[in-house]
Amino acid sequence: MAGTIPPQDAVDGSPDADHLAAEEQRRADRAAERAAARAAALELAQAAELEAAAASKERDAAATRARDALKRAADARAVADAPSSDDEAEDDADAKVVHGSDLHQAMLMHEAATVLNLHAQAVAVQNIRSLIPILLDLNAGNYARWRDQFLLTAGKFSLEDHVLRDPPACVFPDWTRMDCVVKSWIYGTVSNDLADTAMERDTTARAAWLALETQFLGNRETRVLYLDAQFRQFVQGDLSIVDYCRTFKQMVAKLRDLGEHVTDRTLVLNVIRGLNDCRCPDPGARIPTSKYCVFPRPRW
Repeated sequence: MAGTIPPQDAVDGSPDADHLAAEEQRRADRAAERAAARAAALELAQAAELEAAAASKERDAAATRARDALKRAADARAVADAPSSDDEAEDDADAKVVHGSDLHQAMLMHEAATVLNLHAQAVAVQNIRSLIPILLDLNAGNYARWRDQFLLTAGKFSLEDHVLRDPPACVFPDWTRMDCVVKSWIYGTVSNDLADTAMERDTTARAAWLALETQFLGNRETRVLYLDAQFRQFVQGDLSIVDYCRTFKQMVAKLRDLGEHVTDRTLVLNVIRGLNDCRCPDPGARIPTSKYCVFPRPRW
């Protein structure tokens, strides 16, 4: 029929259609970037696993040499006799220096073999979430627990220096390989949104660690002011006593992470201040407090 207006959906090139198409394209690009980053991390992990086999052989050989050196040092100390003259005393002192040097070298070799063994085990970890079950998220308020769990796991495999210290001036292939392992652990224990927001590509594990630290602990003074005001104005409301105390505990942990210590007395006073009023049916009657007015003791 002449003069009929076509439906809005049928109009080609409408602003809404263009906007939706552009938004879909941006989402597809972001998804492609995340997929590429994860694929690159998997490739690095596979390469590290291949090198782990060679490292295991080197570890066994180093452990054997360390045991032999320790045995030689023990035998040398067992056959050492007391000096009978000044010349013998000097010779014995020189021998002790040599034996002490051998023992020191043996201990260094033993430590190196132990570190190689731990690094091989770290490379062999297939699912880091089995060791660090906490998924770090912006809205979860779990940065302190995630940081503690991550440092415990990294320390277990002698890898904490990769996040707590700057990279060495001279970088060796083994250090680069283990840094990739630690960085893959970081990416595997944070949410996708946090990884896209806080971390960049082609960086070290230390840089990724500092980026997360800045994300959660940056603007310290502003965060402290906000959290302190929230801590001192928080009330129970409709929360149960367990949820109420748990929320206070989380706020205290966040303040502690920012360098603000909350004393037990301050915590108790604020918990009591924010409790709901206890209203008994008859204030003048003798009513068992266990029925109306007793709150469970909070477990901090």
